[in-house]
Amino acid sequence: MRANSVGFLMKKTFSLRITASVIAMSSVVCPLQAQILEINPVVVSASRMEQPLSKVLSSVSVITRQDIEKSQSPTLADLLQGETGFEFGRNGGVGSTTSFFLRGQNSTSVLVMVDGVRVQTDQIAALTMTDMPLSQIERIEILRGNASALYGESAIGGVINIQTRQGKGVPTSYGAVSYGSRSTSDVYAGYGGQLDEMKFDLNAGQSGTKGFSSMNPSINSGANPDNDAFRSAYLAGKAEKKLNRNTNIGVRMSVNNSLTEYDNAYGTTTSETNQFKVKRNSTGAYVKTVLFDNWLSNIDFSNANYQYEDLKNGNLNTTYSVGRYYGEQNLLRWFNTYELAPDTTSTFGVDLNRETFGQSSSYDLARNTDGYFAGLSHKLQKWDFQGNFRTDSVKVTNVKSSGVTANNSTNTNSTLLGAGYQFNEIWRLSATASSGFRAPNAYEVSLSPTLVSETHSSQEIGLSYSVENTLFRTAYFASTTKNAITANSAYTAYTNIGEVQNKGIEITARALMAGNSIKGTFVSQDPWNATTSTALARRARQYGSLDISRSVQGYNFGAKVYASGQRKNSDYDSVWLGGYSLWSFYASRALNNELTARLRLENAFDHSYQLANGYNTPGRGIYATLQYQPK
Repeated sequence: MRANSVGFLMKKTFSLRITASVIAMSSVVCPLQAQILEINPVVVSASRMEQPLSKVLSSVSVITRQDIEKSQSPTLADLLQGETGFEFGRNGGVGSTTSFFLRGQNSTSVLVMVDGVRVQTDQIAALTMTDMPLSQIERIEILRGNASALYGESAIGGVINIQTRQGKGVPTSYGAVSYGSRSTSDVYAGYGGQLDEMKFDLNAGQSGTKGFSSMNPSINSGANPDNDAFRSAYLAGKAEKKLNRNTNIGVRMSVNNSLTEYDNAYGTTTSETNQFKVKRNSTGAYVKTVLFDNWLSNIDFSNANYQYEDLKNGNLNTTYSVGRYYGEQNLLRWFNTYELAPDTTSTFGVDLNRETFGQSSSYDLARNTDGYFAGLSHKLQKWDFQGNFRTDSVKVTNVKSSGVTANNSTNTNSTLLGAGYQFNEIWRLSATASSGFRAPNAYEVSLSPTLVSETHSSQEIGLSYSVENTLFRTAYFASTTKNAITANSAYTAYTNIGEVQNKGIEITARALMAGNSIKGTFVSQDPWNATTSTALARRARQYGSLDISRSVQGYNFGAKVYASGQRKNSDYDSVWLGGYSLWSFYASRALNNELTARLRLENAFDHSYQLANGYNTPGRGIYATLQYQPK
């Protein structure tokens, strides 16, 4: 994804009336009902308010804690693979440079949020948490399509909204131990629950693998052919206390340290060792207050830091750069939900983001973003309407070691208009039109100060079918990005190239049928650079997945297949990555009310494939897990 010339771095809370039916459903206690709620869960990402999945205007998918445990996926990227609209690229194994793509948009045009907070990115706008431990995650919502009017800059591909584990019920401990192929291990433990008016959760763990050689020596002869290992240690906690009937306060924190070995195609010798050391930590605090019976207000502050060290033979790698990078993010968010009338609800608030980046003494970068937003949702008989408006100001300052300063400013408005019509209890038609933007990131401005923002427009029309045990949605989407930002082949300058387009059809289905749990996705799209008449790199025209599982005499068995068509490797070469399919099988059995044994066979048929040219991917692997989770 990135050039090696800049190092491995280039890599009361009140419920609105719309939830009343869902609360009523959850009061029916039986195993089948619990499965139905997985079919049509409540989501918040599409409008920043609670809605049943079958009623949202935009396209959303949900991954629950139950889905995470059943899949036994090794990483966040692998867990998301197969979700509608999601693709990823990776330069090697776990911990290596990973790019997320949503709706065919660039990896810099995807917004990830954790507990409602925008995840920190580095100076090249790469996500800093693509290897977030799955043991910390309770639930994920994937909102596809432009959401800039709700969430601001860079949300034009969509939003991956992660909710971490939150204690509930009687405090109890939990944990798991896993081991498998390539000496892969993962151990975590946690304790959480509710004591009087406080909910809390604390968890910690470590993981590691001996891995495999990141690069294929037949393509990159200068790379070290030994296995490239990965290891990490992590800690996270959160707590929320109810002060009175109207006010809750909360705090959260996380620490994650990792070390990734990688290969350098341009190494001086094939015995050269390269490592990428990452330290990340974040803290936050918030207050949620019911100001009036119909007004909920939330003030949230968070701080996040990262430090990267690129090591060569145990020392800072200064071959191409200074070898050390760092960044800090401070976020202040004020968010409000106000019920104007029984069928009309508004949202409004402010997002303030202050980011700094550095590369030892080479340069210092600052990026300040001020965002103001408002939205309105209204229900009129069989109709639902949604409108959102947001205005953002983004300012980037670059101070070089020579003292020269470069500035870049962006002021942009984003909009979203949507409508839905419920034909009957089963069929629903919806449509949205939106605009958005991506401002130049700090690194792009440091090299090319005169860049202007990418501007984006998109349209979507969807048809949903919803019955008790089945939820089906198909959507047609079209998007256009103008003034798209791209780098030259050496990543020494950036330009606004012109126009990028994508259009396509998505199909998502989730059903309980004849005792089987079935989840299927399919995407047919055309991600295209209209200026150069070339396909966009690392994105397939067709891909999809099918996941089927069922319970048999106390055991749960499942199989998943993911298939992708060919993809262009890069904007700077003529290589095409071949299409591929991956089969995995999984099984589990509850040994008692506390222990569950799980087994997963990954890439069962040992298919060879590439996510980036010259980089290896994992072959067949088998993994066993013993999970402790009191019922």
